[in-house]
Amino acid sequence: MVNGMVKKSSVVLFVLRLFFYLGTAGLPFFHPGISVSYDSAGLVQWFLIIPFEAAVAFFPSPGGRPFYKGVLAVLPLLFFSVFAGGFGPGALPPFCAGLVSFILAFLLFRYPRWGKASALEPFFLAWVCLRLLAFSRSGEDAAGRSIGLTQIILVWTAAVFLLHSAVVYFCLFPRGLSGAGGEAAVFALCFAAALALVFVLPADFVRNTVIANLLSDHIDDMTKPDDNDWGVPENGGGRNRGRETIPGSGRRPGLRGLSEHDWPDENGKGKRGSRGKDGEGEGGESRQYTVMVVASKLDPVYMGSSFRGKLDPVLGFLPAPDEALNRLPYMRLFNTWFDNSPVFERGRERAEVFSLSTLPQNFLPYRPFAVEPTVLNENSGPLKYVHRVFSNMYPDDPLRLAGRGAEPERNPFAPYMEKNAFDSYLEVPLEEKDLAVFKSRLDRALDDWRENRREILSGVPYLRGFIDETADGVSVNPVQETADKILAILLSFRGYQYNVSDNDDFSIAALEEFLLDSKDGDCVEFSNSAALMGRLAGIPSRVVTGYLASGSLQTTAHLRGLAALRSRIKVLQEFPFEDLYLVTDAHSHSWPQFYIPGYGWIDFESTLFAIPPLGMGDGNMRDVVIPLIDDAKVFSQVRAFPWRAVLRTAGFLAALALLGAYLLRYGREIFLRAGVRRGGRAGARSLYLLLLARLAADGKPIKPASKTAVEYAELFPEPPDSPAAVFAGFAALYTELRWRQYGDPAEQDERFRRLKAEYRNILRAVRRRGVSGFFIRILSLRGLAYL
Repeated sequence: MVNGMVKKSSVVLFVLRLFFYLGTAGLPFFHPGISVSYDSAGLVQWFLIIPFEAAVAFFPSPGGRPFYKGVLAVLPLLFFSVFAGGFGPGALPPFCAGLVSFILAFLLFRYPRWGKASALEPFFLAWVCLRLLAFSRSGEDAAGRSIGLTQIILVWTAAVFLLHSAVVYFCLFPRGLSGAGGEAAVFALCFAAALALVFVLPADFVRNTVIANLLSDHIDDMTKPDDNDWGVPENGGGRNRGRETIPGSGRRPGLRGLSEHDWPDENGKGKRGSRGKDGEGEGGESRQYTVMVVASKLDPVYMGSSFRGKLDPVLGFLPAPDEALNRLPYMRLFNTWFDNSPVFERGRERAEVFSLSTLPQNFLPYRPFAVEPTVLNENSGPLKYVHRVFSNMYPDDPLRLAGRGAEPERNPFAPYMEKNAFDSYLEVPLEEKDLAVFKSRLDRALDDWRENRREILSGVPYLRGFIDETADGVSVNPVQETADKILAILLSFRGYQYNVSDNDDFSIAALEEFLLDSKDGDCVEFSNSAALMGRLAGIPSRVVTGYLASGSLQTTAHLRGLAALRSRIKVLQEFPFEDLYLVTDAHSHSWPQFYIPGYGWIDFESTLFAIPPLGMGDGNMRDVVIPLIDDAKVFSQVRAFPWRAVLRTAGFLAALALLGAYLLRYGREIFLRAGVRRGGRAGARSLYLLLLARLAADGKPIKPASKTAVEYAELFPEPPDSPAAVFAGFAALYTELRWRQYGDPAEQDERFRRLKAEYRNILRAVRRRGVSGFFIRILSLRGLAYL
């Protein structure tokens, strides 16, 4: 850079450097081995903060003052960091990333003597590419779908390392090679090396596998003399049962195996047929199919994917559109997501929940603290999605809060803040006739619990360990009062029959029919009815749907299936057997969450006191089906050049380059407009460059670098009313302002005002007319010739 102006060669190097970075950062969007790429914070950090800070560091300071550059760098960085990470530690990573981007670009282009650390940039980009290549080998499915992209990444790795290294070299040593010919030779050599990689390396350079099904189609019965033959430790490995959850019939299901190649997909269809309704397999026998294997030290684990906090007067509980937890399970992540807001809720325990799943979306135990990116596991069959979530969970049985415990210490302003925060979870917008039904049902439940407390406890041994039978039922603090009401609501389902069904109707009419008439339902009816009555009792309530991982649901068949899968999948061997849970489609569940003052949102089991299911009403009595992992794989060499993947990548890079060109054009015009405001010699220079760019965009001749402003005016047509006469006046004034020394500042300002008037006259004289002229003006990139 000379005299505060940007040299053309420096602009080229800056654009190339930015192109290599964005091209590498954009690859995760197209990789089939990455289920999720960037969350909103990651998008802001990698695609807004880092490029913006690099551009601020590269271009000259507005007004030529370093102070302005510092303000332009720091203030937006603070704003975007808080926008990406919130007010807390989460804003630190994007802030540091932006700061590093600014420092490296500033030193590299302005003080190359101190910018030697930029030599690490090509290694960083190459490392990202190599990580993506590792994802290509993360599983057979990913390998099969990424054959073409794998080779492209290999080519891009070599190209970006060589070309980015050349960019850094020319920045650090601008006089290392003389003339454009030497630079062109280096770039041509790098391009030739990249081109050679495309055509010399075979398409299967990273060997992908095409699986040959060497297993029989089905293995219906999997029997062994005893559990130890399956690898099940004695007593289930010392498994400690947690609190009670779904009631069961006590039946013992069998265990069956199905080849991973015939395993049903997410829609219930296998590669050679369909599972059928309700998990019904060939032969019509009902079965429960493995959905995931969960590892956690806590029992149970309520894993939600849909948080329903909006109550519709007809349809019932619906997902709340403003609830961030509903977006997180499906959010595309490339970096770990963090919630750094402080936890004031009492009794929480931070726990890791690991799962191998057949489903790509996350299932989140409340309250999620960190969610790691989803990756594909190698050699685990349909259990290919690896999810790892860290949550601040409530590990104890919340019904214990109904005992006469002391109220936790709380912020004195907490009741007011909670009221504003949870008003929407107390809304009951029902019609009068519907409201009367649920209100009457709630009143009977509360009266029954208060009046028949001792008789109820005598018939429910589970509660006698922590509920005082002799108490009069009068609440002593808000926590005990809230928990007491919840317990009364749950106990009111004692005479209701719990059965698994296919009816997921949670409308208000269906809930009324369940409460008043049938008194027979599954978890949907129980949970939605409990949450609605909770709101009428003044308790913030919502319904969560997802899966339940519980020791109470692990039958002998589930434990045998766990042992069989654990013996074949290495990652499961990292966890103690007693911490593993086999979750099937029969464990899909719906439950209420109630907000208890000081303790936060807590999962409750609404079916706990219901009558256990009968016969096939117990989904957990169906035979358990696990995938049989195939370790015999046949490799097939594929040497067809991946033209489609190459064209797709080339199209993406071309679109990225076009977007960068428009950002450069309009960013430069904005920068020049800001420079015009300075007035004087610097302002005249900015106005002159802006005029040249506007004329080029309007289709006028490009000014050769060798011609002065006066000589450029001669390129226009000669008639007196042509733009030539107008431009000649502008050129004369610009030349005078540019090179004359003024003793009187007022005279210089008067010349500058005349120069701006001439500028406007030229644009009016040369502007194309009509709609086509408008689009040519805004879409033209001819002005980039002046960079």
